[in-house]
Amino acid sequence: MISQAIHIKQGWVLTLSLLIFFLNSLLPAEGLTLTLLLTPAWIYYLHNKGRLYECIIATLSLLPFVIIHLIQGVNASHYINSLLVIISVLIFGFAWKFALEEKSINLDAIFKTIVILNFLLVLASILLLFIPSLKPLVWYMVPISNGIVVPRLKLFTSEASHYSLWLAPIAIYFYTVAIFLKPRQPWTTLSMVTIPLLLSFSLGVLAALIISFVLLLIIFYKRISLSKRGKQYIGIALFVIFAALLAAYFFFPDNPLFLRLQYVWQGKDTSAKGRTFEAFILANKIIAQKSYLWGIGPGQLNILGRNTILQYYFYSSAPQAVRIPNASAETILFFGYVGLAFRITLELFLFFKTKVFNNPISFWLFAFVFIYQFTGSYITNVTEYIIWILAFSNAFPQLNNKPLNPAIATK
Repeated sequence: MISQAIHIKQGWVLTLSLLIFFLNSLLPAEGLTLTLLLTPAWIYYLHNKGRLYECIIATLSLLPFVIIHLIQGVNASHYINSLLVIISVLIFGFAWKFALEEKSINLDAIFKTIVILNFLLVLASILLLFIPSLKPLVWYMVPISNGIVVPRLKLFTSEASHYSLWLAPIAIYFYTVAIFLKPRQPWTTLSMVTIPLLLSFSLGVLAALIISFVLLLIIFYKRISLSKRGKQYIGIALFVIFAALLAAYFFFPDNPLFLRLQYVWQGKDTSAKGRTFEAFILANKIIAQKSYLWGIGPGQLNILGRNTILQYYFYSSAPQAVRIPNASAETILFFGYVGLAFRITLELFLFFKTKVFNNPISFWLFAFVFIYQFTGSYITNVTEYIIWILAFSNAFPQLNNKPLNPAIATK
């Protein structure tokens, strides 16, 4: 009976994981996601586990901001709708946190299933490149910057960067396991998770992964023990990458990658600017209308900030909904610098409280999402919450600070 219950529970978690990973933002309505629609299910789960009170206590931390925003004056309907979305994301976050505490949940099996299914969909997506009418279904065709148009894999998400962010924690998991636990023949899995990341062509996510990976190597270099064959594989991989870049430089100097890197270096990449320093410039311009300390409140951007954004970018027309594509800048926008200080303080507090520095997977996840929050995302991004909670939970005990034992590596 116990084993049957564990099997059923694992099946439910796997099913929900697949639905959320692949279909969370597939619904046609703007901002309507599967995780939002399932909020009653998350509340029931938390109530059933006797943990709903913790979620309520966390939600009460928003109360001082709500009181001040109401005193400042807000558009009530927009404010309430956006606040409820934020609360629903918090509820999902707590449900995800407590689900990870279930000892019967096998994350390795869930991640492997996602990788395999995702790669099969990637192969199908490559075929759609040759069908112009169907290509936009899974490929992001919006110009990156300065007229660079290159198909970027997005599958069923709204943007290529969102798709690559979903893949990031899974890539971090399998790469860390390959480095520290040395499973048998990890290259197939690593290839299946790396190719889709490269096809997304999301330099923001890739840059955050690389920078956080370097930090991982610096902090945990004493725990890395590569066999002679492993060193040979790494040497071959580095040589192939270097040779490919060198060939591209000499034979295809105007390829999209080099052109975009050049634009980023010269400060001409519109996507990079919009997701980094311009996001903070716009946030500061908009909160000046209300309060630098407390921001303008959720749901008020299209009311107070629309004209500012239109004037800043010299738009003659713009979508009905405008946004700030940066989680930290959006935190400033909605909750002011008090909100940003609270956000960073909470992240650092949990970093030390949960001893993230003892586990290489947790550390890489934390370093990645900490960097990425200043270069993209948004405050109701479910993917970001999933990564934070993975970093702060004890979801990967096999890599806690203790002597390495290859026998516990995933097979």
